[in-house]
Amino acid sequence: MWKPMLPTLVEEVPISDKWYYQVKYDGFRCGLEWTDHSITLWSRNGNDLTSSFPEIVSWCENNKKKYQEDLPMFLDGELVQFITPFHTNFELIQLRARLQSYSKINHYQHNNPACFVCFDILSVNGTMLEKKPWLERDKRLSKLFGEETEIVQKSPTFKNVKTVEAIVHLHQAEGIVAKLANSSYQKGKRTQSWQKIKNFRIIQGVITKWNMENDYFTVAHYLGDDLQVLGKCRNGFTSDQKQTLIDFIKQHGQKFNATTWKVKPSICIDIHCLSATDQEIREPSFHQFRFDLEPADCTDKAVKLGLSQLPQEVTLSKLSKRLFPHATKLDYLSYLRFTAPLLLNKLKDRLLTLIRYPDGVDQHSFYQKHIPDYAPDFIESRITDNGDKHMLCQDLRSLIWFGNHGGIEFHVPFNRVGKKDPDEMVFDLDPPTLEYFQLAVKAALLIKEMMEHQGFIPFVKTSGKTGLQVHIPIQGLTYQETRTILEAVAKVLINEYPDLFTIERLIKNRGNRLYVDYVQHGPGKTIIAPYSARATKEATVATPLYWEEVNDQLNPLDFTIQTVPKRLKEKGCPFNKYYQLLLSP
Repeated sequence: MWKPMLPTLVEEVPISDKWYYQVKYDGFRCGLEWTDHSITLWSRNGNDLTSSFPEIVSWCENNKKKYQEDLPMFLDGELVQFITPFHTNFELIQLRARLQSYSKINHYQHNNPACFVCFDILSVNGTMLEKKPWLERDKRLSKLFGEETEIVQKSPTFKNVKTVEAIVHLHQAEGIVAKLANSSYQKGKRTQSWQKIKNFRIIQGVITKWNMENDYFTVAHYLGDDLQVLGKCRNGFTSDQKQTLIDFIKQHGQKFNATTWKVKPSICIDIHCLSATDQEIREPSFHQFRFDLEPADCTDKAVKLGLSQLPQEVTLSKLSKRLFPHATKLDYLSYLRFTAPLLLNKLKDRLLTLIRYPDGVDQHSFYQKHIPDYAPDFIESRITDNGDKHMLCQDLRSLIWFGNHGGIEFHVPFNRVGKKDPDEMVFDLDPPTLEYFQLAVKAALLIKEMMEHQGFIPFVKTSGKTGLQVHIPIQGLTYQETRTILEAVAKVLINEYPDLFTIERLIKNRGNRLYVDYVQHGPGKTIIAPYSARATKEATVATPLYWEEVNDQLNPLDFTIQTVPKRLKEKGCPFNKYYQLLLSP
């Protein structure tokens, strides 16, 4: 039976020429045994997971011819559910592993397939590689799987620790695994040759209970005036710290039942954790007592800040201000932080047009393209052809700084800085009102059919308001050439359905028809970025969709800064392939 080699948890990343680094994914450790006759997924405890993840089996079967000469092989890796390319949903992969219902398993494999990320190879073509140096095994993996992001893919390897640290921070990944280049594969052993460093968040809570039976301390926080359970913690205390805490509780608290003591809120602590939701703290570890805090300082707001890992270089202000009727600035910044890896995929290296609402979406707004005098040095800019100093949003710090200053809508052009040609075509489908939204659905599906017939790969998102936008990644076409294509498709639509669609620019002449906007695609023109919020009372978001969702049940008001993070956790990002095509040379 396969027994995986295990990394040792350490606090600091080891740094020398002997070490290489990979992102630590938050998923299920898994061995993939692939022979000429069978494909089996093994858990670290020797359980057969194959029936729970048929999408992995299907991928192997469909690619068997490509890897025929390498079989049999055994891969070590992680079963994951991606939110971003490095941020994964542990709760969902845990659910998948427990499912017994074929219909539910089938639903997930088609609607949000799991991935197997391999980071080691123990055998290939029947040849055992366990005694080979890790770096040699890693190069063999790279030769097999390259950098493709398929259902079975290789975990990227980094030599520069700063690079992997930046990725882990941006994506809020679980952590880093450092590996010695010359390390052999030691089955079933926890070894110093592999070291893991967790990307812990720091949150504050106040102790309210102690369970004598299991030594857990209940930690709470304030939501308004209500003290609510945050979770439980027992690890991380030194023996002296734990005994001092227990003595205090016995002296100042009262026995609640046979096993539990209660104490009035007075002891504030910092906790290291990976997450904290639904009264459960994931991998909690006591960090330190916070004698500088009052219990009232341990709030839901403080927990949200701790979990968000907002960049320290940005000075935050007025976090309780309502930017939307039902969302504060902190809510909005938390949304930006969660979606940052996806937002920045589109914002980076593009001239930014920002619409700011410093006092909320129901107050005064203005467009901003140039860096204000009070902007920090990390906000980058480019000199345009007409000599203007145009701002860019290149990293997390910039994104959060813009959001902190009321930047709600992020609009970008169709070409990158330094490139004259577009890297995508976009149809903006604009119905007269939300009442006519189904016209956008019909138009989008017709465009999808036409573009696929011509060999393009179309993607669709809500505009964040009343319409839909169809994005088509391209290479090697000029703006003039894309204009010709877009115009031709638009005219086919209006010729076939003159009562439904129009290219009339004057609103008063459109009637109740949907406006197929292709004119907006051109040099100097912009489009709302995927995952940008819109200045609506509902706090709607320009949200990427799966094509199966484009139907008569689709409602653009369902996608808001409150609902989109949950959607990403459950469904992943429909634009993953779009970003790959857009970023490919």
